[in-house]
Amino acid sequence: MRKVFLSLCSIVFGLSAFAQSFGGSPWVFEAGFNAVNVYSVGEDAPQGPFLDEFFNVTDHWNIGLPTVKVARYINDDVFLSVRASFNKLRKWGEFTDDPRVEVDKLTYLGFDAMINTNINNLFESENFEPFVGAGLGYTWIQEGTYNMLSAANGTDDLVGAATINASVGLKYWFSETIGLSWETTYKHSFEDYLTKHWQHSLGIIFKIEDCTCY
Repeated sequence: MRKVFLSLCSIVFGLSAFAQSFGGSPWVFEAGFNAVNVYSVGEDAPQGPFLDEFFNVTDHWNIGLPTVKVARYINDDVFLSVRASFNKLRKWGEFTDDPRVEVDKLTYLGFDAMINTNINNLFESENFEPFVGAGLGYTWIQEGTYNMLSAANGTDDLVGAATINASVGLKYWFSETIGLSWETTYKHSFEDYLTKHWQHSLGIIFKIEDCTCY
C-alpha cells in the first residue's frame, strides 16, 4: 500500500513538473464542495446495482466541504489537474426495509491526479467547456459498520487504497476568467477494504492566463 501511495505522489509531482514546462499556459484554480455516493456502484446490499438511484440525492449523496483543484492547460484542449477532497460520510446505501442506511460520519479524504481533454465540439458556445478525464487517485475512508478492515471491535482507523478514475465534467465561463465547474468521477478500487464510489464536485473556477506559480 505504501508503495502505491508513493507512486501516486510521484505521479502528482511529475504531472506538476510537466505542467510547469508549459510557460504562459493558463492555470485554473477551483474551490467548492463535493458529494460522495457509495451506493450506485454494483456491490451487495446495503450497496446497490451500478448506476441504480444515481440521482437520489436525499438517500445516497454525502455532501461535504471542501474540494480544491488546480489545473494547468497544455494546449487549448488538454489540461492536467490535481484535486483534494474532504467529506464526512453518513449514508451507505439501503436495505429492502430501510431506504437509507446511515453510518457514523466516516471521514473521507481523497487525492486525485487527472489528464483531461475538452470536447467543445458538442456545444457551439464559447461559454460551455465540456470535458472528459482519466487518472489515478488515493482515497481514505474511516472504518465503519460496512467497511471494516480490522477485526478488532471499535476500530475506526482511516483505511486507504489507490483508485483508477474516469470523469466527465462541464465548465461554464461567466467571463474570460471566472466560471462554474461540475465534475462527476467514478473511482474504482481493486481492494475489498475500500469501496468503489462516485464523487461529484461543484466549484467556482478562476483562470489566470500567465501565472508564475513556481
